[in-house]
Amino acid sequence: MKAKINILIVLTLMALLNPLYGEKVQVTVLDEKGEPLKGATVDIWHLDFRAKNDKKITGATDQQGQFTGRGNAQHSISVVVTKNGWYESELERLKKNQDHDLTVVMRIIEKPIPLYVRRVLLKAPVFDKWLGFDFELGDWVAPQGKGKSRDILFRFQREFKGYRFSEEKLEKMKFPDTTEEDLKKFYGKWDGVLQIGFPSELAGIIEENQGYRRYSEMKMPHLAPDEGYQSEEIVIKKKSHRSEEESLKELQDYAKNGVPESKPKGFFIRTRVVEVNGKIIKANYVKLQMRDEDEDRGEKSPLRVGASGTVSFTYYFNSTANDRNLEFNSKANLATEQTRFYAP
Repeated sequence: MKAKINILIVLTLMALLNPLYGEKVQVTVLDEKGEPLKGATVDIWHLDFRAKNDKKITGATDQQGQFTGRGNAQHSISVVVTKNGWYESELERLKKNQDHDLTVVMRIIEKPIPLYVRRVLLKAPVFDKWLGFDFELGDWVAPQGKGKSRDILFRFQREFKGYRFSEEKLEKMKFPDTTEEDLKKFYGKWDGVLQIGFPSELAGIIEENQGYRRYSEMKMPHLAPDEGYQSEEIVIKKKSHRSEEESLKELQDYAKNGVPESKPKGFFIRTRVVEVNGKIIKANYVKLQMRDEDEDRGEKSPLRVGASGTVSFTYYFNSTANDRNLEFNSKANLATEQTRFYAP
């Protein structure tokens, strides 16, 4: 009887002391000026392999913008930060069995507006020729499409490097009416080059990585920059195949340095520029933003290039001249044919 009582006491003490042990997760929440954000709700999830066993610790940030919680995660840790009038932030897949000291910079909801927002997969209608794409109409400029404004320019090049399979295996993989072009497209090895240009020297692109926040519901700053755009041609090379030597080198690099950390980025674009005596009097602004699923795959850029002659990306276009605001009202997409949800 005495032994049973002792066991019960030990179990009770363990239950009481458990919050003092486990992973310590300290969250500091700031606004974009770097000031502490008081009263933000912090949910710290200690995740199990079964969702029903997940445990949540909830609290509000103090005067220093901080909240701390402890727990034991069997799988990983997630942190969700919310506050009325601000975009939600979520940090996922934090490692278990270690403490975390996190800083979360929240973005305030300022002025969400209607924009043209699309996810496009552009296939080269012709090669070795500059093609214009119209952000507002979402199409190639005539004669390749119905577009009118050459907002951005693409030039596709590619070289067929043979098949990935033997002729015997290709014969077995053929479907009725399969053309040689189909075989090359699906089973070929390609070396591709995509050139990206702009219609004028004052138009251009600027990379955004300093202010890119993967964990925020709104990943990029509210406003496109006023200056700093580069009009120089961008060249992206892509292979749909790798040699054994290249694969081996990648494995050796991983073994030596680990899997490289993914640091995603976005881009702002200035286009439709009208200038007088070298001074811009009219322009439109665009942002290219990554999707969560692209980030989860380890992609680093919103531009995904296919070696056989494709490029895909998600863009946000403000059709109001001289308005640099690209904070999207997710319920007011001016691209009315789009049915999927797009983040701010």
